[in-house]
Amino acid sequence: MLTSVERVLILKNADLLSDVGPRHLLGLAEVAREVEISKGDTIYNAEDMADALYMVVDGRVKLSSDGGPMSEVGPGEAFGTWSLVDDSARGHRAECVQDGLVLALHREEFYDVASGDLTLLQEIVRALAKRLRTLVAERPEEARVESEGKEATEAPATSGGDAPAATPGTTLTAAALGRPNPEAETPGITPEPLPPRVKGPKPQ
Repeated sequence: MLTSVERVLILKNADLLSDVGPRHLLGLAEVAREVEISKGDTIYNAEDMADALYMVVDGRVKLSSDGGPMSEVGPGEAFGTWSLVDDSARGHRAECVQDGLVLALHREEFYDVASGDLTLLQEIVRALAKRLRTLVAERPEEARVESEGKEATEAPATSGGDAPAATPGTTLTAAALGRPNPEAETPGITPEPLPPRVKGPKPQ
């Protein structure tokens, strides 16, 4: 049986909880469950819905997908971490390859504790934001979060052909930046100047 302090130290190894202070982790430590695992046990399958984060206390767990083995996790390491904030299918299989013990923190119990601890929720949001920034840096084409809005003010130049129709967003952006209204412009066509005004004789 793990003590509360031991549970806190174990939970702090999870990426999502690494910046949470010990005092705020204590509530989570009290609701986490100890689960004994044996070699050959399937902890969850790829199609199972995510419902808990697991921390390995003893033993080893193999994570695999249809494409083959992904990795193995051992003492002090977490798996299924994002199930605390994502209830989609697991997407991979977790199987025990060495007898041991895991600490399971279920999502419903996590929210029961977090709903009364604003600081804990703030730290979780910070961890999610940090993870998102990492994804943006590694795979910008898949996570275009920080570049939102650039296309409205920096539209690529077109060479001939029909220009994209102006939208309320581009019209408002042009007005805010002091630029011509896109709706009033037709790329590639220069308006003809008006003929000079001819003065006639003044009426008698």
